[in-house]
Amino acid sequence: MLYLISLLSFFLPTQLGLHFDILQSTVYGFQIDYLIPTLYLTDIIIFLIIFLGLRKIKIRLWIVCFFVIFASFNIYISSYFIPTIYKWLKVTEMVLLGLVIINTKKFDVFKHFVRPLSYSMIIINILAILQYFNKSSIGGIFYYLGERSFLFSDPNVSPFPYSTFSHPNSFAGFLLVFGIFLIQFKNKFNKKYFWLLLSLIGINLIITNSLNVYIAIAVLVLLRVPKIYNSSFLFINFSERFITHRIELIKASWVMIKENFLFGVGLNNFIPNLPKVTNSFLNAWELQPVHNIFLLIFSETGVFGLIAFCFLIFFSFSLATSHYALITILLTGLSDHYWLTLQQNILLLTYTLAINYAKK
Repeated sequence: MLYLISLLSFFLPTQLGLHFDILQSTVYGFQIDYLIPTLYLTDIIIFLIIFLGLRKIKIRLWIVCFFVIFASFNIYISSYFIPTIYKWLKVTEMVLLGLVIINTKKFDVFKHFVRPLSYSMIIINILAILQYFNKSSIGGIFYYLGERSFLFSDPNVSPFPYSTFSHPNSFAGFLLVFGIFLIQFKNKFNKKYFWLLLSLIGINLIITNSLNVYIAIAVLVLLRVPKIYNSSFLFINFSERFITHRIELIKASWVMIKENFLFGVGLNNFIPNLPKVTNSFLNAWELQPVHNIFLLIFSETGVFGLIAFCFLIFFSFSLATSHYALITILLTGLSDHYWLTLQQNILLLTYTLAINYAKK
């Protein structure tokens, strides 16, 4: 069991998977990655962990009944029901994984999470630096870690390193949260190894050019060193395209919330519902979830889903001995969606919450 959890930790940054193209993965004729059911290598490891650890899980019957009834109704009201079913299966998978970790008595955060993950982080950080200088993907063996083919010269591609992630922003968010865990356990690492990995993370946080991560870093610094609150040192130039696109997504989310306040439009159905509430998005790159995890949950699962998520976060905060990793996830989640939509980030969120609950 602990070996499998360590193995999953090592493969956490990868996204090698088998994609199942379906008719309901297209909007406006564009195929949307978020709607494509995918079986990842990490899913197979998770299934083994759940299979071996399921007997350790004890859940009250009324919670299971509420979950099943709510999920079933949410699927029923969704316009794209297959992506909704897939997403609810993903939620179930992550909940069960988290519960197994919480109930595994000999689970050690450093031995079974931070240390094995640090080994793969060396690889993906070096890969990102190679991509930066190569101005494209590297290919070869890195394909089997989940690297996607791209050229920085492609106008539809963000000209910053992706490593094995779907976007530089999700990569940067993952780096920052792992960096916090790394610093928390710095005394357990070899000194040279620690500084090597921290330096690689620092370099990639710079070259990924992720604005929401920079803002999160600034807030974390302010929380850590209160005396610099009066200093004005953060100057970020937001492009008009960047701002208007996100504002339009926020407006669309509020329309969905007003029209589907109680139960939402259906999990993983934000993008399919965009054409119903606005005609502002006609290009493939514009068809994205709203860049705010709270608005995304509210839009797709209604007020009941939002309340459940807020309770989950609140109790995690109340149990945590260190809040910085979760604060970072919430800060970056205020201006992006990848903690709820991309496999590697969803897994890191699951680990972070499970670690907090396991310390109870």
